[in-house]
Amino acid sequence: MNARRGFTLIELLVVIAIIAILIAILVPAVQRVRVAAARVQCQNNLKQIGIALYGYHDANKEFPVGARVDNGLSWRVYILPYIEQNNLFMMFDLGAGAWNGGPNREGPNKMVHALNRILVYNCPSQGNSIAANGSSTLVDGRKTFTSDYHGVAGPKGFNPATGAAYQVNTTPTGQGGFALQGILGRDSKTRFTSFTDGASNTLMVGEVSVWWNGSFLASDGADWVRGVGNGNGMAGCRNVQNAINTPYNGIFNDISFGSQHLGGAHFLLGDGSVRFVRETVALVVYKATASMDGSEVQVDN
Repeated sequence: MNARRGFTLIELLVVIAIIAILIAILVPAVQRVRVAAARVQCQNNLKQIGIALYGYHDANKEFPVGARVDNGLSWRVYILPYIEQNNLFMMFDLGAGAWNGGPNREGPNKMVHALNRILVYNCPSQGNSIAANGSSTLVDGRKTFTSDYHGVAGPKGFNPATGAAYQVNTTPTGQGGFALQGILGRDSKTRFTSFTDGASNTLMVGEVSVWWNGSFLASDGADWVRGVGNGNGMAGCRNVQNAINTPYNGIFNDISFGSQHLGGAHFLLGDGSVRFVRETVALVVYKATASMDGSEVQVDN
């Protein structure tokens, strides 16, 4: 009878070593595929948002207000019918009053609807879609969902084309004020004709993923329904004051655009295209591209 022969210890170790090598090769490759897929999905999200904003403009002859003061709502609420969420939109109370007023901070019929997650408002590279801001948590403890995409309210600082400061509303004071030369801002009403710098040269919506207290926080921590809170905290839009991926410095309206994609963030432009803007872009060029009517010659392209 032939003796049954098993694996020797050396053979077993060789097999284990081969498997380990294959894993070491495959895991990074799979990770790269996932990263690439997340970037493509993020770009598609912004394209869908762009189509919705254009749809709103076609129907109303202007873009939605970026962040409304009277009812506290953001532009994301107003484009819901154009991203196949009309039934949800019809539930909203669009009247005056805080977005999180009334019993249980529900609005009423405002922030309570942020308990619905809108997938197109979240970048897949951002692992957490829950709003972390205390003002976006219902009194009963339920957590709302956030958005990783914010309107570009415009730049702050010095405009090299005019030799003057960019326009900023500092009333009420606090939280960095409100830039006024972007497409989507506080109580903004813009049309295609407002883009005197050119639609393809103007940022309209961008990613926000904030480095906050030693870790990444989804969006700015606020729910996707919120436009303006307490009169001066603007959650629907962001001023362009700091470079892309700048850590949070305590000034809420100046929270930087940024992402967990390596090296920059995606932006939707006024012509509906999507561009990846590098975090290394010169700040003066970045700010010029954030204004729709600054007369700047040099923009990021």
